[in-house]
Amino acid sequence: MLKTDSEYQSCIQSSERVSWKLDEVLPKDTVLDFSRRILSDALTGTEAISCLSAEEKLMLNQIRSNSYAHLFLFLEEYAVALSATRANLELHGNSIHMRALLRFTEEELKHQHLFARYTTAFARGFKVAPALLDNHVQVAKAIMAKSNLSVLIFNLHMELMTQQHYVETIRNNEREQLDPLFCNMLKHHWLEEAQHTRLDFLEAQKILAQAPETLEAAMTEYAELLQALRATLNAQLELDLQTFEKAAGRTFTEAERKEISVAQERSYVWSFIGMGMKAPLYLSRLRALSPLAEQRVLELAPQYYCN
Repeated sequence: MLKTDSEYQSCIQSSERVSWKLDEVLPKDTVLDFSRRILSDALTGTEAISCLSAEEKLMLNQIRSNSYAHLFLFLEEYAVALSATRANLELHGNSIHMRALLRFTEEELKHQHLFARYTTAFARGFKVAPALLDNHVQVAKAIMAKSNLSVLIFNLHMELMTQQHYVETIRNNEREQLDPLFCNMLKHHWLEEAQHTRLDFLEAQKILAQAPETLEAAMTEYAELLQALRATLNAQLELDLQTFEKAAGRTFTEAERKEISVAQERSYVWSFIGMGMKAPLYLSRLRALSPLAEQRVLELAPQYYCN
């Protein structure tokens, strides 16, 4: 227990060291630069769409980047509930664990405010008001209806996915000349998420130490959560296409819409699911929890390797 306490204390210390203020990362009256791509094409998959002009590819990249920010705001609704639930379990219990988990909760709320501020700035400056999913509370409740262990594993996937995105497509973006403001925002997001991955792992270990027999069912629920995530991504994709047609000022033919839709679905699935499942640290964390957990993910992964 003392060793575990020291690991939670280390998460608190790291969190305090990298902590940042919302107004420092994204001031309220920020004006966005729409002259360049915001996210890497590796995450938005717009450059290979043959039916689009260069201007339209740029526009779609920007719409996808805004949706990317919104989806983090959207999905962190359940992350707040998860960390608050885990913290509540330590009420009158281990104060070190509770403090670490409450910091986790507060940081996730701050991240929601960060991404909400960004999407507000985007809507203020873009050609049209983007269409975005608004059923985040219902989705969070559906996710939290699963076991804590499955949601911790799913959350570990999502958090280490952000690391893959940053390391592979953002950290060295000189070639693509991506928007520095957005890159900086995602860097600061990841700096705090890095502590959350450690806490998710520790909390999952805590559950498995008490009930190792729950892992198999949790991995089945994890697979179900991935399918639900895919449906959520497809729902946002449909809204992206509505926004794109309005912004482009033209109606796409059936063939054009199919090409765009197929490319964008592939991009969404790979970015949010495939990249997370192949993240080396994610697989090593699962292996440390149980070889069964890693095996189940490796079996599931091929259906999401759309890149």
